[in-house]
Amino acid sequence: MIRMSIIIPTYNRPDSIKRTVNSILDHDTKNYYEIIVINDSPEHPIESFFDKKVTVVNNEENIGRSKARNKGADMAQGDILFFIDDDIEMKDNLFDTYVELMDGDFDAVFSNVNNVRTDGTVCTLNKFLNTRGANKKGFEDNFKSNYFTSAFCGIKKDFFNKIGKFDENFTGYGWEDPELGLRIEKNGGKIKFFKTDLLLHYHDKSLDKWVNQLENSGANFKYVIEKYPEYNDRFNYDFLTSWKAGLLFNPCSFAIGKMKAKLFGGIMNFIIFRFLFAGALYRGLKK
Repeated sequence: MIRMSIIIPTYNRPDSIKRTVNSILDHDTKNYYEIIVINDSPEHPIESFFDKKVTVVNNEENIGRSKARNKGADMAQGDILFFIDDDIEMKDNLFDTYVELMDGDFDAVFSNVNNVRTDGTVCTLNKFLNTRGANKKGFEDNFKSNYFTSAFCGIKKDFFNKIGKFDENFTGYGWEDPELGLRIEKNGGKIKFFKTDLLLHYHDKSLDKWVNQLENSGANFKYVIEKYPEYNDRFNYDFLTSWKAGLLFNPCSFAIGKMKAKLFGGIMNFIIFRFLFAGALYRGLKK
């Protein structure tokens, strides 16, 4: 009997998806599972080169991250769903611990990830990201549902279906994860954050690409706020749409910030990265 369905959407990352799947297959679990790979890159079909536990679905058109995850969930035979990104490597079995937590009081569980570069070099941007979000010091004791991430998470299938799955109105990059977290909270779900150092996230984005993705996520960010206006304060939305933000993140200061981020290191760079993160969201909202 399949207990767990592990759903991995992928887009044009043949080497990365192999690494992610193999890192799962390398570890024994006491719960029988299936892996469902949803390939959302029609121009690059994936052959079914994996273990018999792995089903590969090649989409005939690009449908986006939310729809791809939902498609995998609709196929799932297990009563617990795991969603994993295609650039994650699991260094040891975490599934059984998650299942025990969800067999107890929790409807969903998620973890932090350790951002690293594929070539093993140290990246200041990744060092910054490893201090933010779910990697914040003390986050385990005081996390908020809008930090929920599907990079590596588990959720009870019945509860997932009950709350409406991933919202398919999102397009492009970002914000479908925290929106699901907010919806879990609003529907009375119990979320457990499980801190770990066993998940590697291969993050090779340049500073420019990271900033551009944040800017391009502006429409999705605005959609979340319009859907949940009661959470404005959590996202500092009023500030990000104020004249003060316009003054702080003007084109000249933002360009200088990007230049400094490429030149400097250490704690000063972390301050600049925080400036760029907020500024990119502001610029995205203004598009």
